[in-house]
Amino acid sequence: MAVSIFGLDCTLWLCLHSCHEFAPCGSRAVDVVARSTRRETVVSDKAGFRQLSLRVPTHLNTDLSSVFGQRSPRPDAGLRRGGVSNEIVKGLPRFAMAFQPIADTMTGAVFAQEALARGRDAEGAASVFDKVPAGKRHLFEAVCRQRALEAVSEIGLEDTRLSLNVSPDAVLDPDFGICETIRVARSLNLHERQLILEFTEREKAADMRAIRDLIVPFRKRGMMVALDDFGAGYNGIQTLLDLKPDVVKFDMGLISRIDTCEMQQTLISSLAEACSRLDIIVVAEGVETLPQARMLQSIGIALMQGYLFARPTVGLLPAPAADIMARLM
Repeated sequence: MAVSIFGLDCTLWLCLHSCHEFAPCGSRAVDVVARSTRRETVVSDKAGFRQLSLRVPTHLNTDLSSVFGQRSPRPDAGLRRGGVSNEIVKGLPRFAMAFQPIADTMTGAVFAQEALARGRDAEGAASVFDKVPAGKRHLFEAVCRQRALEAVSEIGLEDTRLSLNVSPDAVLDPDFGICETIRVARSLNLHERQLILEFTEREKAADMRAIRDLIVPFRKRGMMVALDDFGAGYNGIQTLLDLKPDVVKFDMGLISRIDTCEMQQTLISSLAEACSRLDIIVVAEGVETLPQARMLQSIGIALMQGYLFARPTVGLLPAPAADIMARLM
């Protein structure tokens, strides 16, 4: 029986694997030279958060008017030796980077650690980003990714990957986009094969072809691309076909009642089968109960993320709960 998935017949989905080829690399040359010297400002600690170092590429001080729509700071406007003017981060919310594991429930390994922004009072990423002025969102995303890279460089990433969130249009930003993030990673001796670029669902990409062409060199060096919250926002079938990701993360709304809802079971089973035929890795997000996890395993989904395994944690890379993993393996 054919199953309708977001308005498309499942039989169409199951034959799409023949289209799973990367678009040819465009003529755009990607400069991935080492990043320039960093400057930093330190935000005071509160409510258990360690001090936060918000670092911005040095070149941003050269022409702030073109970036923020304001005059460049005067030499006496708070610049400190080895630091950056408070004008750079003025208006950005204070935050910490937390990490949450994606657990492989078949092997017990950690597939990746996702970096998530958390507010000063432990607010979620959505609440933090809602406080960011529209004109500074790409900057704030870049700062989040950089702080995550710096944190795992200090903690030690070992044999897992780091998943970094990015909004589609921020990828192409010449100052705050993926090229700058790769420069930061390389300066910290992190390789592209250790990274997953996770596309968020909150905005539609204006030029998916340009995005796809830009990230081709990084994918060839091992960087994976993930589609976050599949089934929510703008991350649906069309985005999957355009981006051709390595990983698809099913939104928690698709699996919230999977242990009891036959419709969700049928839908997720069909989606997982289609992804398998397309050589796309599936991750189930928002897994909170053992019955959910066991039903996902019975469908063939082994990679899971959610409070059942670990809550996002600041300052370390948490392991999945050992007792839960023991029950599932």
